[in-house]
Amino acid sequence: MGMIRSAWESLKMLESYDKSKYKEMRYCAILALVSTALLYTIPFICGFLLDWMVDSISKESSLNIDHLLDICTVILLMVVLWYVASNESKRRMSLISLSMTRHMRESLNRKLMRVPVSYIDKTLAGDMSSRFTNDIPAVSKLVSSDYTGFISHLTMIVSILLMMLISSPILGLIFLLMVPVVIFIGWRITTRSERDFSEMSVKVAELNSQMNDIITTHKTMKVEGLESKVVDQFNRTNRDFTSAYVKSHTRSGMLNPLVSTMMNVGYLLTVIIGAVLLYFHDMPVGMFLTFMIYVRVMSTPLLLTVTLFDSIREETVSLNRIMEVLNAPEEDGEDTDEDFKISDGVIRVEDVSFSYNGERKVLKGVSAEFTPGKVYAVTGPTGSGKTTLANLLMGFYRPDSGSISIDGRDITKISRKELGTNLTAVLQNPWMFSGTIRENIIYNRSDLGEEELKEVASLTGLDSYVNELPDGYDTVIGEESTYIPLPQRRLLALSRALIGDPKILILDEAVAGLDPMRGQGILDKLLARKSGRTIIIISHNQALIEQVDEVVHLGDGAVKNHLLDVNAS
Repeated sequence: MGMIRSAWESLKMLESYDKSKYKEMRYCAILALVSTALLYTIPFICGFLLDWMVDSISKESSLNIDHLLDICTVILLMVVLWYVASNESKRRMSLISLSMTRHMRESLNRKLMRVPVSYIDKTLAGDMSSRFTNDIPAVSKLVSSDYTGFISHLTMIVSILLMMLISSPILGLIFLLMVPVVIFIGWRITTRSERDFSEMSVKVAELNSQMNDIITTHKTMKVEGLESKVVDQFNRTNRDFTSAYVKSHTRSGMLNPLVSTMMNVGYLLTVIIGAVLLYFHDMPVGMFLTFMIYVRVMSTPLLLTVTLFDSIREETVSLNRIMEVLNAPEEDGEDTDEDFKISDGVIRVEDVSFSYNGERKVLKGVSAEFTPGKVYAVTGPTGSGKTTLANLLMGFYRPDSGSISIDGRDITKISRKELGTNLTAVLQNPWMFSGTIRENIIYNRSDLGEEELKEVASLTGLDSYVNELPDGYDTVIGEESTYIPLPQRRLLALSRALIGDPKILILDEAVAGLDPMRGQGILDKLLARKSGRTIIIISHNQALIEQVDEVVHLGDGAVKNHLLDVNAS
């Protein structure tokens, strides 16, 4: 019963996911139950018909043709009803599966847009993508076939056992003793294989992540000569995955022969005992033949029930992985002031401390002020907290203590839309998505036209590169497009940040990797356009730092120096 209860709880969890499909799924389950009951009642009626005919012949009485036709009509009607109910159940569940998995993919996508950046940072990219590529198809199979299949096969077992007991109580009780043994064996095997399925899902995610890293860092791997190291690491993960796969499927493969052996033993016992009952005329021939049919048929639903339970356990792991993401905490945006608008762009950082893991402090009581009309440089040694400060300014993380405000309003109270419109950033790794260069620059600013696009491309110097391309701004690129040089990708990311004239601009090593003349040209243009804008540059470039208005120097997570009027000094 533990196996049935566990599977039933999994199916209940599936039903509770989408309340709108609850009634329809139950309706399909009832159809499957009815069709199965009809299917396995037909042999009993046929056995009854055979005994009636044998009895009529033995008594040398004529057959009642009308009665015979009535019974045949009932059998034919039951066959038609079974066919209609079975196909309608399968058709409806296929539609429900398509609808539910589509909704699940959309829900996952929306969820990823609402979870904190910290959640994404802690999750392997391959693990997250495997929830779309591996787990959702598994849940689709659970909905489309295994849900009604499990109910149908359980109904088969109950129906067959009931018909067996009616056909021959003695043989039925003997055979009934074997069913719990078969189910117990199946439950023990599938319980032990569950952890292997979980481990297999984790290893699939690791394989996806490693393959993604191999593809995206292929050039670096070649330059550094890391091919053998990467191959060894991948082979280790592949061996772990293979081991989990073999263990889980080896245990699963034991089900079929064990159930078949048990059923063959049961068949042999029923033949011997049934022959004895026939010899002493304690059992009609028709009921004996019906019972033997049920014995042969019984192995199929028993085997399929245990096998389906095995599949359901594996698919439930996938369902739990999806629900884990859907139940993840979201960004706290409930208390934001939707009416607040950023007017100036004055940023105040007051006594801010922060740690990623709750233990080691990356920032320790940092305080600084950034006002519009100036260009600031945040500098310091590697690991001093520069990028962490930028992440806090962009609202990706929340300070452990202290506060960050823009125009006097705490950043946690400003809506994400308002921040996205007025605060933009260029991170160390320039990011692109599949689409044209124009779409990558304009991104979510569809209200802007060609004039604004070319103006910002001219400002960053991207236009000289784009004009050399055959398709210009309509050139299709992608996140992993390697034919676009890294400097041009940085210029594209900078163009995307500048379009729309944001009030606050954060550049995290945005001009690193550019030739000195181009980097200096971009800085000169930014300095010329700093009026009414707060510009924060995170950089190690001493020549660049010497040209900004103020410098915030971080060291060991704290502000070591805050130099004012750098140009004047």
